[in-house]
Amino acid sequence: MKNKNKKLKIIKLPMENNNMKYLFSFPFIFYNLDVNVSDSDPMITQLAYGVFLLSLVAFFCLINIIGYLLAYYIIQKGDYETKYPKFSRIINYYKKVNLFFLVIEAILCLTCLTILIFYSSLFIL
Repeated sequence: MKNKNKKLKIIKLPMENNNMKYLFSFPFIFYNLDVNVSDSDPMITQLAYGVFLLSLVAFFCLINIIGYLLAYYIIQKGDYETKYPKFSRIINYYKKVNLFFLVIEAILCLTCLTILIFYSSLFIL
C-alpha cells in the first residue's frame, strides 16, 4: 500500500471585501447609520451625538436585561434540572452566570441613564 501525502486545501475568505466587519450589533448600527461628528461641528451637534450614544447603550442594555430575565424565567419554569439530571450542573452554572451578567447590564444601563439625566439637567438649569 502506497503512502500518499494528502494535502489539505486551505480556503481563504476575502475579508477585505466584507462590508460587515463586526459581529456585534452596536458597531454595525453605527456603520449603517453613517453618523460622524467632527470637532468643527457646533457644540449642540456634539451634545446631541453624545446623548444619542448614551441612549443607544442604555437601549441595548435594556434589551439584554429583558433577554436575561426571559432566559432565567424559562429555565426556572421549565424545571430542567429534574428533567435532565445530567445537565443540572451546566444549568445551574448558566443561571449563576446569567444573574452575574444581568447585574452588570443593569449597572451599565443605570449609569448611562444617570449620566443622561445629570447632563440634561445641567443644560436645562
